[in-house]
Amino acid sequence: MSTYSPKKAEYSTAPQKTFLGQTKATWYIYWVCGVASIANIFQGFDGGIYSIILSDQRFIDYFGVAGARLGVVSSMINLGNVIGNLFVAWWFIWYTGRRGAFALGTVILLVGVALQAGAVAFAMIVVGRIISGIGTAIIGTSLAAYQAEVSPPEIRGRVVSFVQLSYQIGVLISYCVGLGTVNIAGENSWRTATALQCVPGVVLIAASFTIPESPRWLLERHPEKPERALRELAKLRLLPEDHPTVRDEYVDMVVARQYRLEHQGELSWWAFLSQYAVWRRLAYGMATMALGQISGVGALMIYGVLIFESLGFSSGTMSLLLNVVSGVLCLLATLITTGGVDKWGRRITLLAGSALMVLSYVIIAALSDGFPADTNPNRAASIVQVIFIFVIEMAYSGALGPTAWIYASEIFPTHLRDKGVNMSQAAQQTTTLWINQAWPVMFDNIGHNAYWILVAINLLGFLMVLFFWPETKGISLEHMDKIFGEVDHVEAYRGEHRLENPEAVDAIVEKAVSHHLEDASSHSVDAGQP
Repeated sequence: MSTYSPKKAEYSTAPQKTFLGQTKATWYIYWVCGVASIANIFQGFDGGIYSIILSDQRFIDYFGVAGARLGVVSSMINLGNVIGNLFVAWWFIWYTGRRGAFALGTVILLVGVALQAGAVAFAMIVVGRIISGIGTAIIGTSLAAYQAEVSPPEIRGRVVSFVQLSYQIGVLISYCVGLGTVNIAGENSWRTATALQCVPGVVLIAASFTIPESPRWLLERHPEKPERALRELAKLRLLPEDHPTVRDEYVDMVVARQYRLEHQGELSWWAFLSQYAVWRRLAYGMATMALGQISGVGALMIYGVLIFESLGFSSGTMSLLLNVVSGVLCLLATLITTGGVDKWGRRITLLAGSALMVLSYVIIAALSDGFPADTNPNRAASIVQVIFIFVIEMAYSGALGPTAWIYASEIFPTHLRDKGVNMSQAAQQTTTLWINQAWPVMFDNIGHNAYWILVAINLLGFLMVLFFWPETKGISLEHMDKIFGEVDHVEAYRGEHRLENPEAVDAIVEKAVSHHLEDASSHSVDAGQP
């Protein structure tokens, strides 16, 4: 029989001690999610290093990379992302857990890296890029879901923005590595740059087993063992299992799930694809993810060195240095959003980013019309264009990029989060695949007029967010239903089962603690203890 008693312990209601304005529990969440974010440093390094490799004449000559082949190399990782998100990642994340998916996704990514580093034929590069894309799909989705699920609502945006922050750290590291490896003789230059991705990958595999599992995933995947979810939740909050804060959050998790089971049952793939409520959230998630990439920023980043050279910065070292400057600025922009997105909200962040995109593309397009680099080059105009390319990249890194991950990871209920984020990211990578593949061909055919197309695309994105996007700042994951005009599962269940009665609430926690005590007792018996 359980010995749990909600009245046994009394806890102080006094404010917790803080360090730099944050409680010890908040710092612990930052630490846990920071460790998990090593995953995206790996991914960012992969994305950044290829912007350098694609400008390396030795790589180009070795594989005959030009025209459409250039687009193939840059876009095949996005094809892998699409394949991974639609057919692979959700399975890993659901059946192995968020932590297990970090390790398994990293192993897959390492296989892709090995193929690329040791490639002797163009096909090996293509296959390696696709496999790497599948690995990054698993890593990125599990990271966003994990960070959203372990974070309290008041810092959830900040914590999920670690996805973008860690990506930018990886990109900056790759740019700095590229400055060094470019001086290595022969083909070992790009092979070394590619192989160095293995370092954060190995670190991640080891680190993934040192952090707690998501309590929300545990409750959905192992409902017969509710004590595991309660135990991990208490560990994440640095509080006892019977603390009111832990108890209230745990009860919300349980009743939201219970209401769904009573009124909707277990969700099949057919139900997932046929429910309007699910598609509405998918539309928001997919559109928010696609919004950042259809802006053209991915192509600007991966073809950055080539673009700088086309603007007259023909020195290889100068172009690489400009890439490093871009990496530093993007990292700073992401840091600003990480610190403020939970204050000013998701909508404002998206709108500010889109507005900056529109303004910057207008200036770049106008200067390209007035001073074409091939017929009427102007040094001052080229410098201004480089500055506004930096602004576009900062607008993505500090607004559209992190907010897309935040939005997509928090709008889906726990039992759909892996599939929802996977499909949202698939939309992002589909647009990236299209843009990266089309960019060289588009500029070969219509030149700098392509910038005016990007003006129109980004203006459309701004108007969509302005008129249709709801704000999700500060809303608990279990109460997100009401934001989308649906029944609040927690409040509805509380009303139906009269959970305003404290004894009824205590009974829910009692069940988990009872499982915990019985489990501990059985282990003691198995060990031969009295």
